[in-house]
Amino acid sequence: MLKTSLVAAAAVFALAGAASAQTLQPTDFVHRHMDAAAQGDVDAIVADYADDAVTITANGVTVGKAAIRASFARMFPAGGRATAGPMAGMKVDKVWQEGNVGLVSWEAGPVKGTDAFVIKDGKIQSQSVFLSGPPAGAPPAAPAK
Repeated sequence: MLKTSLVAAAAVFALAGAASAQTLQPTDFVHRHMDAAAQGDVDAIVADYADDAVTITANGVTVGKAAIRASFARMFPAGGRATAGPMAGMKVDKVWQEGNVGLVSWEAGPVKGTDAFVIKDGKIQSQSVFLSGPPAGAPPAAPAK
């Protein structure tokens, strides 16, 4: 009897967790992602990605949660804030959603970006990063003569 009750309780908790993940809006994922990035918390950043998620950036395509984790781990020195690249000094301008897509526009110095997160089954299925401005770390443009 106790074993049956424990199994039933575990099933209820599992269903409740799945239901709450499905009730999250795309903007909830974006806010959680940006908050974790601001803290340099790679585990929290990667927790919302599907196992077969894809990220598309100027550096190429990354496929799979493990590869995405490795990519974020390179951005954050020992769990700290990003000190270089487009994540350093990032300021979020706007967060919004269209259907199952969460979007965030941001800037970091001369670089402006927009990320689009496609959410399916309570996980980030894909993230595309669109940048404008000089690449992070590029020397300033020479003044016009």
